[in-house]
Amino acid sequence: MKKILRGLLILTAAGAALWLGTPESHAGLYGEGRWCAVTDSGAGEATWECEFDTQEDCMPAVTGGNRGFCALNPYWRPEQN
Repeated sequence: MKKILRGLLILTAAGAALWLGTPESHAGLYGEGRWCAVTDSGAGEATWECEFDTQEDCMPAVTGGNRGFCALNPYWRPEQN
């Protein structure tokens, strides 16, 4: 009986560790939109804000002092119907 309880405890602990250690998806980190505003954040780093449905929606985010460009979100997936 003790072996069964010990095995169950180990299995539960391993499952919890895997569940708690699961990273967020890339799309969740960057945004769910099809287009991303990629801007220079200094020191060779870029910030990706992927919340735009079209390239036209993205353009104001990269103009007017924000050096950057619009790019397709590499993690975007169309909605499944």
